[in-house]
Amino acid sequence: MRLKDLEIALESISRVGEYDVSLEQYPTPARIASAILFAAQMEYGDITDKTVCDLGCGDGIFALGAALLNADKVIGVDVQSKALKASQMNSRMLGTEDTVDWVLGDVSSFQLRCLVDTVVSNPPFGVKRRGADLRFLQKAISIADVTYSIHLAGDKNRAFLKNEVEKLGASVTQIETFQFPIGKLFDFHRKSVHMINVDLYRICSKECEPNGRC
Repeated sequence: MRLKDLEIALESISRVGEYDVSLEQYPTPARIASAILFAAQMEYGDITDKTVCDLGCGDGIFALGAALLNADKVIGVDVQSKALKASQMNSRMLGTEDTVDWVLGDVSSFQLRCLVDTVVSNPPFGVKRRGADLRFLQKAISIADVTYSIHLAGDKNRAFLKNEVEKLGASVTQIETFQFPIGKLFDFHRKSVHMINVDLYRICSKECEPNGRC
């Protein structure tokens, strides 16, 4: 599948109607989700024929994109049942029901029957709930060989997260900085779209090969 075709497919999904500010739910645009997944496959082979997990999947955009890129098995995890209802509806619409399983559960406490190859996640930024982003990272590193995770940009946060990743026995192999649009989702949002700088981390939980593959 071409990048543009993936983006168009993900543009067609239904988004979660209402968002919970305490969970810091900021939907990932199709353009960003498709670019992350496509690069993960083209550069490292981390999606196709792999078992992929989307932690905090929301409407399922990363999980669905991985399935469309021919992941062997995909698992989407979210704490909200309404989010999983949207994910399931989107999965039926895209014809990925046989590839994706949806799990209702908190990231900190849910258990998988087996480890996965790749986690792709847009976790809470940890502004409303301090440490929420770390809980997602800890779970991802514990269950996957490779993690792709979006976090607030900035030298201080970057140094902190790299240190935490190393404490968990993993390593950051790549960081890409880009702008992430946040729509007017809550009453306290004044702008129709607010752009923030974020970092995409690629993290290996085991030793990487010279070409960067884990």
